[in-house]
Amino acid sequence: MKTYITTLLGGLAALLTPIKPLILMAFFAIVLDTYFGVWKTVRKDGWKAVRSRRLSDTITKSLLYVGAIIVIYLAETYILADVFANYTNVELMLTKLFTLFCLMTEVKSMSESYKEVTGKNLWRAFFMFVQRTREIVNNGVKVYMAKS
Repeated sequence: MKTYITTLLGGLAALLTPIKPLILMAFFAIVLDTYFGVWKTVRKDGWKAVRSRRLSDTITKSLLYVGAIIVIYLAETYILADVFANYTNVELMLTKLFTLFCLMTEVKSMSESYKEVTGKNLWRAFFMFVQRTREIVNNGVKVYMAKS
């Protein structure tokens, strides 16, 4: 019985190896969103407002996301692979698109929490950071090129 279970779990792990990074990204986004949610709750209402019921929703969301990623991967790999091969060279396109959708949902939730606490838009702050970094890099390149 032990050998059977070990073989079954090993086979399942081997089957899901191609989507392991996608599952980990979705799980990381959920954990990060949970952190932002707890941070928002603590800043607004204190630690007494943090409830286990709301935190248990994280488990449900994790299982839903991971389960959906696995089902889409299996359908795409074993049913839709031939159809997509005619149109694109991207492997696991539907699985990647669904994972991107999950990530965008979590980032939107993080942005809302951040805005409620700080009053600033997380997207705008990120793009301002990127713009400033580009300016610094470009100015550094111009200075270096002028010295040469």
